[in-house]
Amino acid sequence: MDVLVTGGAGFIGSHLVDRLVELGCRVTVIDNLSSGRVENIAHRLGRGARLIKADVRDPSAVLEAARGCSLIFHEAALVGVKRYVENPIEVIEVNVMGTRNVLEAARRLDVERLVLASTSEVYGKNAKAPLSEDDDRLLGPTYIDRWCYSTSKALDEHLAMGYFKLHGLKLTVLRYFNVYGPRQECSAYGTVVPRFIAQALTRRPLTVFGTGRQTRCFTYVDDIVEGTIAAARVDEAVGSILNLGSMEEIAIIDLARLIIRLAGVEGLVEPTFVPYEQFYGRWYEDLPRRVPDTSKALKVLGFKPRIPLVEGLSRTIEWYRQNPSRLAELA
Repeated sequence: MDVLVTGGAGFIGSHLVDRLVELGCRVTVIDNLSSGRVENIAHRLGRGARLIKADVRDPSAVLEAARGCSLIFHEAALVGVKRYVENPIEVIEVNVMGTRNVLEAARRLDVERLVLASTSEVYGKNAKAPLSEDDDRLLGPTYIDRWCYSTSKALDEHLAMGYFKLHGLKLTVLRYFNVYGPRQECSAYGTVVPRFIAQALTRRPLTVFGTGRQTRCFTYVDDIVEGTIAAARVDEAVGSILNLGSMEEIAIIDLARLIIRLAGVEGLVEPTFVPYEQFYGRWYEDLPRRVPDTSKALKVLGFKPRIPLVEGLSRTIEWYRQNPSRLAELA
């Protein structure tokens, strides 16, 4: 089977490419390499995968990349909270224009199936726990740039549902919850897990924003990849929006202490607390809790995360130990 993975040189996309090649697929990757890395997929190039360096905002490039493919996984997006607050215009352009181009290419080429990667961010600051796919979106004011990403991905979902209803495009939308694992960016633009790991391994204080009592549910990338591939295989998933994530909840301060312990640096580094505005500026707002209800994904896909947090963190820490050059991303 010929498959297109947008953003396939990125964190989740590259792991997806690995699994697809293992399954015998011929994979085309389109990635502009703004945050993705060739090294993430170098071991697959010419061995089941090929790379087209292009931007998903370019409709002709997307159309050519998708030509001949029967399945598309749309993973390309501009992510990272610091990016949201620094350049909301680019976030909206990449996420919305890119998704429109991918959907239109799939329609024009009569692609058999499409899986769109969305995010738990679409729920905004809805305080309900756990959050199910039918729950309301609750956002802050538009001058708070943090919500531009949530809005852009919600527009992606609206576009996808429109193509499903109006054009009969067989697709599934997946809302990922706090994915982590090897190859994740650990710079200031990355997420909390790789940043904490990089700080621990380089013997720096782990910067905890706010009080650290905010909680999240972190999901190991291999589990996300298996759920993503299942969404392309199961006919009952067509036209559905599904949460993918772990329900293992942890406070951020406890995550920091756990990573310190697993990295073997207890007594050498400690968490340090930093006000949100010092790092993100004035136009940021956080939420105290986010927990997924994954019962629908279990019913439709048979999705159930297999990798507990301690095991996933241990694997990820070891990967960074084996790839110390990636720690240089940490400013």
